[in-house]
Amino acid sequence: MKVLFINSPQKSNNPREPVSFPLGLGYLTAALRREGHQPVILDACLGAVRRAASGCAWAFGLNAPEIVEQVGIIKPDMVGLSIPFTSRFHAAREIGGAIRSAFPELPLVAGGMHATVAPQDLLDAGFDAVILGEAEWSFPQYLRNFTAGVFPELDDGLAFRENGETRIFPQLQHPTDLDSLPFPARDLTPFDEYMRRSGGRWIRPGHRVASVITSRGCPYRCTFCSAFRLTGRKYRRRSAVNVLDEIAELVSRYRPTVISFEDDNLTADRNRAVEIFEGLAQRFPRLQWMTPNGVSIRHLDPELLALMKRSGCRSVNLAFESGDPQVLREFMKKDLDPEDGRRVRGWCREAGIAVNGYFILGMPGETPQSLRRTRDFALSLDLEGIGVFIATPFPGTELYDLCLEKGYLDVQYLRGEPLFECDGDILHRPLIETPWLKGSELLAFHEEFQRQALEKYFAGRPWRRLRRWASKLASRVEWRT
Repeated sequence: MKVLFINSPQKSNNPREPVSFPLGLGYLTAALRREGHQPVILDACLGAVRRAASGCAWAFGLNAPEIVEQVGIIKPDMVGLSIPFTSRFHAAREIGGAIRSAFPELPLVAGGMHATVAPQDLLDAGFDAVILGEAEWSFPQYLRNFTAGVFPELDDGLAFRENGETRIFPQLQHPTDLDSLPFPARDLTPFDEYMRRSGGRWIRPGHRVASVITSRGCPYRCTFCSAFRLTGRKYRRRSAVNVLDEIAELVSRYRPTVISFEDDNLTADRNRAVEIFEGLAQRFPRLQWMTPNGVSIRHLDPELLALMKRSGCRSVNLAFESGDPQVLREFMKKDLDPEDGRRVRGWCREAGIAVNGYFILGMPGETPQSLRRTRDFALSLDLEGIGVFIATPFPGTELYDLCLEKGYLDVQYLRGEPLFECDGDILHRPLIETPWLKGSELLAFHEEFQRQALEKYFAGRPWRRLRRWASKLASRVEWRT
């Protein structure tokens, strides 16, 4: 079958927002191609950047009419729409409706993180089926059954309607031998466009950044995270040899200067991590790498960090999350103490590795006092970069279920109203209000925290302030012309 996969478009307040290759679609299309199908990727994030009609300042890539036009040109047998983030759901619903209107007989399916945790949203929007979780096994089986006219098509990792009744079968079987999966089908996209537009997040523009994921699944139980809904609780990893072979292919074909490891748990298996880092140092001595999704504080030590530096690690993103021990252990269910993070930050400084830190504010139970403890802790670390987020109750998380039970959720959010257009907006707006902390107080503290963090950063690095000012001026001139 000829299957067209559409990566939902994005909007941003930043016209230079990086656009990353959709790894999930890359893996899925590679698996389908091996099965003899004809997959096509249409990344709606690529293309012109223009001022949005409303909401976010900038719209990236294709709009719904342009996507419908491409569907007519490509003439697929089926369309699959990827919805990786909750912020893109309403755009995906618009696109799905436009495709359905123009091609009423064309089968329409959805997948991705938001589709997995909220399949009812997509079925209500008119999609024929929703693929849940990882799709390298389940989607080829779905296509086999679909072409054979077997119904119900799949009872593992699928949501659909039968005789007006919604049927949802969560994914129980995840791919176990990740080495057996083909490398992502980057050749189905204009991959050099991703290279050109890859810098700007945790790294200055101009670098050619290529994403790689070496493991899946997370055994930890952070209350704010829904990643396990997509990839399961069991930690699965590719061999070091397999990872290094993919990087060799990337270097040969696309010449990246930086590898971005997208894992949630890159260093959980220390022996494997050592093999990967030693291989990078030996085979790719000029290549740099970073970890934008974060590295677990619990899996780092001075010896490993020294090897990471030697193998090209330019920075690590550490999920400190909070400076309050009670918030970490009771409200987030992270088995960490703030001092564990301080110790690792010191080791990184000794190794010569820059540290970017993540912090989350406003968990149920958070108080003004605990917020101040987190701010003071963060400022004391003298980080090279910082991400300060407001706790977001994503569907599929323990945090969402708790807030729903207690009545803490924003009413508009609970009703599913389109509150967010930009990917980043959902992480910076209070959606929880508790007896201990009002949303307005949280938002004011968040803004002040970010201002103080920037002031402290630039106080010790005055040349950075000048560079940032010059970059903003250049961006303003460029996008007005």
